Amino acid sequence: MAERSPPLRSEQARERARRDLSRFERREPAGQFWRSLSLIGSVGWPIVLLAVGGALLGWHLDTWLGTGIRLTLVLLTVGVVSGCLLAFRAVRGSGT
Repeated sequence: MAERSPPLRSEQARERARRDLSRFERREPAGQFWRSLSLIGSVGWPIVLLAVGGALLGWHLDTWLGTGIRLTLVLLTVGVVSGCLLAFRAVRGSGT
């Protein structure tokens, strides 16, 4: 069994350190992950909340007025479209 010589280990350690340092230098700026995560939230939540809100409001109005599912479908569509517009504005304004 041949043992590895200490200079070989130190060379491997130096090479690993150089590789890690180059990865660290190429890394994205510190807050980029959190900005991306907040953009995802600002895109998804308006669509979901406005769609569900429109559907619930439409259902209550349909029940109260006895109009079947007409107002539910209309207000669901209005909620989805307005949520998509808000999400589009959020993405467009983010600069990415």
